[in-house]
Amino acid sequence: MFDWIRYKLRTRGDRHTALLQRAEHALREGAAEQARQICLDILRRSPDEPRALSLMARVAADLGQVEEGLRWADRAAAADPGAAAPHYSAGRLWELAGQPDRAEASYRRVISLDPSHAKAHNNLGCVLSFQGKSDEALDCYRRALQLDPEQPEANQNYAALTSDAGAREVAIQGYLRQTQKDPTDARAFNNLANIYIGLGRNTEAMANLEKAIALDPNRAEAHYSRALLLLSEGNYAAGWREYEWRWRLDNPLSAPARRFPQPMWDGRDLGGGALLMHGELALGESVQFVRYARLAAERCGSVIFECAPRLRSLLQGVEGVGQITTPDEVPPPFAAHIPLFGLPRVFGTTLENMHWNGPYIHADPGRIAEWRPLIESAGTARLRVGLVWSGNPEHPYNRDRSIALAALAPLQKVPGVALYSLQRGAAAAEASLQPAPMSLIDLTAHERDFLDTVAFISHLDLVITVDTMISALAGAMGARVWVLLNRVPDWRHHLERSDNPWYPTMRLYRQTRDGEWSEVVEQVAKDLCSLTAA
Repeated sequence: MFDWIRYKLRTRGDRHTALLQRAEHALREGAAEQARQICLDILRRSPDEPRALSLMARVAADLGQVEEGLRWADRAAAADPGAAAPHYSAGRLWELAGQPDRAEASYRRVISLDPSHAKAHNNLGCVLSFQGKSDEALDCYRRALQLDPEQPEANQNYAALTSDAGAREVAIQGYLRQTQKDPTDARAFNNLANIYIGLGRNTEAMANLEKAIALDPNRAEAHYSRALLLLSEGNYAAGWREYEWRWRLDNPLSAPARRFPQPMWDGRDLGGGALLMHGELALGESVQFVRYARLAAERCGSVIFECAPRLRSLLQGVEGVGQITTPDEVPPPFAAHIPLFGLPRVFGTTLENMHWNGPYIHADPGRIAEWRPLIESAGTARLRVGLVWSGNPEHPYNRDRSIALAALAPLQKVPGVALYSLQRGAAAAEASLQPAPMSLIDLTAHERDFLDTVAFISHLDLVITVDTMISALAGAMGARVWVLLNRVPDWRHHLERSDNPWYPTMRLYRQTRDGEWSEVVEQVAKDLCSLTAA
């Protein structure tokens, strides 16, 4: 009797093993539905088969089916508490759900069960990077590469944080092998395109994005990357259309589309009805796009502009803005709404027509008078120059766009120049290091809000800054501003040109090599000398 039971159990296990191997093969070949049906067949006969449950969670993660996938992952983990695979699928699913803290917990659980799981180390690094924990993310990528030096995703992510050319090349070769082996792998073409974007190889990037979209027309991340490329090239008409795919991105950084019972504004006249312009991005975008309030006010009863609370006092005086609201408040009644990035499309913005009608952010005369003694404490310098060397440390690309204050020391040697710090946040502490890298008058120590910031800028002859909100603010004021750019900057600075059509008083200084600022600073110092001599 017992021999017969053992025989039946063994033959059932052998049959399950063969079916599971078929399911895994189908999944590797991109046949997710076939894999799903095989696993369901197994589970009808053996409802607690752990490998089939785990594969169901993996299939759901591949298909983006979050709730169903998490149920399968929970069942798989309960059926085999020592298995790492269900927790790995759960991590992927929590990422899709936009919950990086829970994804982090899942990936840490994988690593505790299987410390050699290279992909879990890489994915944990991605989640930490999304949370602004760059140093921890870098450690994860290093560990992933120790375990699997050829893993393209880990090489890509490591290179993105370190500008390591060797890692980028390994990633490129890995994805090229992957796409040659499987020409239907849309994700690999998309990832390859993103590496080319980081290298400034836009023609190759666009070609790979087109392949990814042809294979998977609903791949939002490929459409989004294509939108940014089109915008950086100045192809605004196509770029604005593609940018609408941002609402469908599946990552913790993407904001969900705002839902209102009122219609999305298409530019038609609203009569006496109010228009809500609502934010979706960083402070600099609110400053950039508030220029459209003047135009929109001609087609509605009033403009309600939503922005971060810190911007309320600054933007409430902009022409065309009737009322200010913030995301935490219930907005006043309105007839239609539009996200900020929809405005350029509605108004037909092109490189030749940025709807610039002169400066639209102005300093308060009382604040200007209040801060005059502080500004004049530097004496009678020929030029007063404000400096900003770092952006928001939580921005995923802040390392690329920021510069150490000490690297700006050549500006201190330009005769006739007084330097003022407009630097906010933790990076401002660099000015107090001993020995001090530069002699600066700190303005932000006295700053109460952005009305003080614009008052400071109004006293200065020039602002020299990396790509931050301050560059947009100075540009919107019509102040002279020089912006130091990393080699592959944000789309709004376009390609190669030394001016910015969004802001007529802005001049751009571009890196020619990743992470190399010395040539940029040298050119800025030369131009500063010429300015003082004029």
